[in-house]
Amino acid sequence: MQAESHIEIDGIPIKIIRKPIKNMHLRIYPPDGRVQISAPLRLNIKHIYQEVEAKREWLHIQRARLQALPVKPELKIETGECHDFLGQSYTLTLLETLTPAKIELKDSNLLFSARPNATLIEKQVLLKKWYQTQMQAIVPELIKKWQPIIGVNVAEWGAKVMKTRWGSCNIRTRRIWLNLTLMKKPLVCLEYVLVHEMIHLLEASHNARFYQLMDKFMPEWRCHQNALVKGIY
Repeated sequence: MQAESHIEIDGIPIKIIRKPIKNMHLRIYPPDGRVQISAPLRLNIKHIYQEVEAKREWLHIQRARLQALPVKPELKIETGECHDFLGQSYTLTLLETLTPAKIELKDSNLLFSARPNATLIEKQVLLKKWYQTQMQAIVPELIKKWQPIIGVNVAEWGAKVMKTRWGSCNIRTRRIWLNLTLMKKPLVCLEYVLVHEMIHLLEASHNARFYQLMDKFMPEWRCHQNALVKGIY
């Protein structure tokens, strides 16, 4: 059950989606700084206004930052393009081949072998599968590393492209989803998001206890979070 409504503060339109949840969540989405609130079904609209008013200055700063970020052109997967992998930029070289398509790294180059008449969609699918394969080689070892440290057990994990989140965690099934785009970021950013989601297995909400646990297990997490948000490291 969900219900939508809208409010406006300082000329900023804000969508409110009411859900069967316990806590209110305010999110700002790139590239234009769209604002959305997820709120409990019975939460008073006056309380929502008060919560947003308390974050008015932060809201303006974050929207301005997102709107100032350069919009990257859509990649066509052509020779000369730059593609990111684990925080490093690689120059793509498109190679024609009649053998099965493949992607491999060599020095600072991303060698992309595909058949001569491969479409953009086919090349995008191949690139996505390559990123998934690389993530599948990394994440299990990170989970193995952090499970005994945090004291939790991850039943399953998966990767997919997500527009608004870096990760998510289903507490009931102990399943974690990671945004495939993290493979373009430095490895510490991927590790930070994984740890973040694993700690949700101890504390579901973003409350004081959650951040105390983050400080305990990954004291430098704020640096990694800033790097992820700003796209730098």
